[in-house]
Amino acid sequence: MFWLERIRFTCAACSRVAKVSLLWAAVAQRSLSVRRPPASTRSGLPQRRYTSTEYTLVLCKGWAPFWVSACRQCVLGMIVPTVLTAAGVMGMSACHDRAVAADKGFRKLAAGVLTVIPPDTSADDTEQHGDLLEITRGRADSKWKPNEAPSNTTLIERAKNLEFQRDIWYLEFAFKPPRTIDVDVPTLNQRMQRKRLWYLVYRVKNTGGRRTVVDKIDPSKRTTKKLEGPVLFLPHFVLEGLEALSDAEGTTSYRGYLDRVVPSAMAPIRMREDQARELFDSAQMASQPIAPGEERWGVAVWEDVDSRIDFFSIFVRGLTNSIRWREKARATFAKNEPMGASMEQTLECLRLDFWRPGDDGRNRDQEMSVGYAGFFERMTLGTRLIEAVGRPPLIQSSPVEGLVQLGLEWSDLLEGPGSNLAPLEKVVRKLLAMKDSAGRGPAVRNLFGDIGVEHFAALSRALTATVVAEREAARAAALTKVGLSREVVESAPLKSLAEVLKALDAIQRPADRSRLAEQLFGPAQRHILALARDLEMARTLAVLETIDADWKAITSGTARSAFTSLQTLIDAEPDAKTRKRMLEGMFGTKGPALYAAATLEHEGIDHSWVFRYETD
Repeated sequence: MFWLERIRFTCAACSRVAKVSLLWAAVAQRSLSVRRPPASTRSGLPQRRYTSTEYTLVLCKGWAPFWVSACRQCVLGMIVPTVLTAAGVMGMSACHDRAVAADKGFRKLAAGVLTVIPPDTSADDTEQHGDLLEITRGRADSKWKPNEAPSNTTLIERAKNLEFQRDIWYLEFAFKPPRTIDVDVPTLNQRMQRKRLWYLVYRVKNTGGRRTVVDKIDPSKRTTKKLEGPVLFLPHFVLEGLEALSDAEGTTSYRGYLDRVVPSAMAPIRMREDQARELFDSAQMASQPIAPGEERWGVAVWEDVDSRIDFFSIFVRGLTNSIRWREKARATFAKNEPMGASMEQTLECLRLDFWRPGDDGRNRDQEMSVGYAGFFERMTLGTRLIEAVGRPPLIQSSPVEGLVQLGLEWSDLLEGPGSNLAPLEKVVRKLLAMKDSAGRGPAVRNLFGDIGVEHFAALSRALTATVVAEREAARAAALTKVGLSREVVESAPLKSLAEVLKALDAIQRPADRSRLAEQLFGPAQRHILALARDLEMARTLAVLETIDADWKAITSGTARSAFTSLQTLIDAEPDAKTRKRMLEGMFGTKGPALYAAATLEHEGIDHSWVFRYETD
């Protein structure tokens, strides 16, 4: 046959004359066309994983020219090493395939990405003691002293110092830092709306629980027994912030957001975090119990969170059945009320603190940073100090000198509960009481700067300026409500302003106060907030001067270093009442509570277990 015809050639290896069939030559030549891996693969940057057969053909290709130009003896001498090499490559590929198959496909997280918080076992919650108040207080009129029995056998005495035993279970909680994501969310009008959601990816693990076993012979001997059983996790996530986002909100302002079930967000979050891992929302997580040793991944989602928030905390409830109870603030324990009506209970919850740079427009998928309890309070108080010290050069004022001109001390400007305009009213009345009216301008400039004069002028104009009929009717009604008229305001503007501030300060609800201020001043009501804010800064500056604070140390560093410099001076004051007044003078009525929170926890503690009552 034609393919078996043999041709003569000279061996390139041994220089002998040899013969080879045309079929052999054709097979060797065909192997020259085997596709080799791309250059990027040969350089050590593989684009894809090649099969064992492809690698074998690639190895054989290197010998193909030699097959054509060498005799059979030389070719056979080279085939054995080639086959052994190909077999080794195939074996390594098979091992790699088994390793990939053994992996479940979950994304492996780098060290430190997942924060694991072990269950709280610090307190022995399996045993709690307390009085049955519905009897000891609700039936106190039934107290009596027996004559022929021990006094502790009566109903009232037996209801005291009772022991409550219960099994306690815990869940291990792990989380990744919160992030934001933009997704389409359905609205009430049956349309989709693009919203920015905040979410927290977490993992819970059933690690079991414990039970206290009392010895039947000797009740004083007690042991702890480990329990294992399914746990139904009912997740309850609350994202809270105390950050004041405007001057009208003062030093702090509470914002709270409950976890939401947003089905349209689950797929985008899973696509970003780990496509191979199933993530449960809060409803799915509570659909079935978690078996002993089982791990389950979930995601908490919050909607319509104010994007200006920089510091926030997340409270997680449902990780344990550890409970506390107490009597309500106005408990009566009446005989005819249901059992437990005068008591309130709460479960232990986990507190996580975070912070992030506030930016509305950028960093849409930004990951927040883990903080610690007290971090927000330190930053808030430190920022307040820096603002107070840096304000006078900015507005060219001398607040301490201005207070002296008016005959006021910083303690005269302390705010009352729910009152923040009373200090400004007092300043206005002091200006009104000055015998020399020519001295009012310099006093205002020293206290508020040149911009303060503009604030007072704008407020006076707003009360008497000509406006449209509808606006005039609303202003006249508001003036009547505070006992004034346009004629009175025109004849005594400064006194009228003091009366308006007094009326506004008497209104407890911020929304009602803002509504009345809008009716009286219109857009000029912002000048009231600006004056009140500058007066707070002046009071802070006066307190700092009283305690000989180092202003350079406050302004030369960060907010945290400014707080640290103040902490040394506050802690050096031995009298608790004096410390409280100084904190109220610098930071308002919430100052003592903020300072206590700032100094309670140490830096580095990234979580805490707390009992939070709904009425707190």
